[in-house]
Amino acid sequence: AVIILLLFCMAPSAAIGVMGAKYTGTIAPGGTDTHVVTIDIGAGEPATDVGVTVAGFGQNPGGIYTPLSPANDLNPYSARSFITLDNSTIHLEPGTKQSVTATITLPKNVGTGGRYAILYIYSLPGAGAFSTAIVVPVFITVAGTTPTETGSILQIDTGTLTTGQPITITTTFKNTGNYHYYNTINEVNMTDSNGNFIANASTIPLIYAIIPGNTVQFVAQPNVTNLQPGTYTVDSKVFLNGQVLDDKSTTLTVSTNYIPPATQSSVTVTPGSQATLASPDGRYSVLFPQGSVLSDVVVTMKPYSLSQLSPAPSGAKLGASSFEITGLSGLLSKDATVQVNYSKDDLAAASGDASQLKLSYFDAAQGTWVILPTQVNTQDMTLTTTTNHLSVWAVMVSSSTSAASTKTPLPAVLSVVALAATAIIVGRTIRLRK
Repeated sequence: AVIILLLFCMAPSAAIGVMGAKYTGTIAPGGTDTHVVTIDIGAGEPATDVGVTVAGFGQNPGGIYTPLSPANDLNPYSARSFITLDNSTIHLEPGTKQSVTATITLPKNVGTGGRYAILYIYSLPGAGAFSTAIVVPVFITVAGTTPTETGSILQIDTGTLTTGQPITITTTFKNTGNYHYYNTINEVNMTDSNGNFIANASTIPLIYAIIPGNTVQFVAQPNVTNLQPGTYTVDSKVFLNGQVLDDKSTTLTVSTNYIPPATQSSVTVTPGSQATLASPDGRYSVLFPQGSVLSDVVVTMKPYSLSQLSPAPSGAKLGASSFEITGLSGLLSKDATVQVNYSKDDLAAASGDASQLKLSYFDAAQGTWVILPTQVNTQDMTLTTTTNHLSVWAVMVSSSTSAASTKTPLPAVLSVVALAATAIIVGRTIRLRK
């Protein structure tokens, strides 16, 4: 009800179309070019006021283009100061369109390579305001100069090693050349102290261009099996069109035996017999009693990263173990028994007090974590509970001894609202045309 109320309180989002959503051109030093951006709204939309400004060309860690204010635009390859607009505000009546012309004039001593800026289109306060902004990237090639495509790995972060969670290698990379490039790939290799291969991983080609002077991050998760205590070498390479732009290494120290995330497993549950779904390493298991389902269903257990979990409720905190059960469309007819072998990292999260460890699942329909009464066996290091609800599960640290549900924090609710609003915007169409 709160979500619906918030959606109705939002300003209407106009269906806005943009022609000329990207500029790529070659201009000689001292030369000039123009780029026309045409903005329109549908005939059934309310009148809308739109602002257009020239911004610096920034990027977030994932490479997504972001506008920079003049104060933050310190990139020597910026073209922001070379661009003027014939109009910074336009008014759109339903079914009409208006154009804004950007004039690009390069100085004679502009230098070599490329120059970059963003035309930022946004709604002005008032009726008909659309709920998003549009970034028009400007890629300028300086004619008669030689592009330089180089880059440097600034840092390799191996993160915190947690039993049952993937090893995540984050490589921070900077374009040190004078020209942008697409489709960069990060490859990570792990070897032991004797140089023996342990695991590797590669990212998909980055769909965004890396702008010279800008920094992005690549995230790779090597498919590592059990690691014994010791020191391992992590080598990270960034490739462009098969050529290595940079190659750097760091070390990863493992102090206790590392156990990777459980791999995916499935079982067919039938009404007439019991069935057990277990992770291949046996750390997680679900026993379905006879009659727990009304028809045959394939149930799957999948690894689930801690970083994807909703925040723990007030008075509790997440442990180190998590997984997901999929395939069920509703509640079970009879309770299943869920058992988890808790890890040393789970125990460490509870400051060594195993009695604080509880099994919990996330009820997506209610936006809540449900912390269940849990039997703790310290000898076998197991947690056991029963439930008719199977979804995303996690070990939780909590002093609660009875079932309790806790509302998701307001930011998570607002995230749902934002997603719903985005769906409305998409439904009403934002059209970008070159």
